[in-house]
Amino acid sequence: MGIPRFFKVKEPNRFNYNPLYWDPKKEEFEDRVRRIKAELGNEVTYNRKSSTITRGSFRQYSPKTNRKAGRESNIRLLVITAVLLLISYLLFIR
Repeated sequence: MGIPRFFKVKEPNRFNYNPLYWDPKKEEFEDRVRRIKAELGNEVTYNRKSSTITRGSFRQYSPKTNRKAGRESNIRLLVITAVLLLISYLLFIR
């Protein structure tokens, strides 16, 4: 016996995604055929592993950009602090 409710609670939607056009066996077979053709010299292919997207592949590490971002963050913090101090001075002191 449950408690009667005025509003119906909605259940979360289920999400089941099955890739439509991906066959791992076919992909392995094509990679193997490409490697064999490349070994025989019949075909020049790209390296499939170098074209995969990995975590952090879009981000390039540079100490300059990190220092610049830190400097900009500190300047922004100082400006916000100064504005808040000015506003508090105008509201409470005057």
